[in-house]
Amino acid sequence: MRLRKQHQRTILFVALVFFILLGIVMERETRTEEDTTASQKVVAFPVELNTASLEDLMSIPGIGPVKAQRIIDYRESHGGFSSVEELKNVSGIGEKTLEKISRYVTVEGVEQHIKREVTKLNVNTASVEELETLPYIGEVKAKAIVEYREKNGPFRSPEDLLDVPGIGEKTLEKIGGKITF
Repeated sequence: MRLRKQHQRTILFVALVFFILLGIVMERETRTEEDTTASQKVVAFPVELNTASLEDLMSIPGIGPVKAQRIIDYRESHGGFSSVEELKNVSGIGEKTLEKISRYVTVEGVEQHIKREVTKLNVNTASVEELETLPYIGEVKAKAIVEYREKNGPFRSPEDLLDVPGIGEKTLEKIGGKITF
């Protein structure tokens, strides 16, 4: 009788261990399926460079997390992209990479781009948010323009903007045709 009870306990112990291990394996498989489903977000191509998230950019073949973050950093510091070709200005993206990814990306619709080109922005009356719509002008530069204007009075010519910290000749060239005084 004693062997029988010990035999029953052994069988019960083995069954218990089996079910615990089975539960652990099932839990891992469920988590893996959930992670895979979550990471397989469907992205419609082409991706809009001026609104794309980090995940959207990483879905582009040839763009990993580092390049995706550099694209976002460039976009934020320069006020967005005015063309796909402008990606060549992003560190790590050269002619070859641009050639590979150009079919996967786009920059705002032609109508919006034309509207932005035609409407000139008065830098003496524009808010920070309005200034941020200019290419190469992000939040930091827009705030610097407004602060400089409030401290020193209105700008009289494009060259006056060169006195604003962060605004150099290249930036002035990019925004020159889009601003008025």
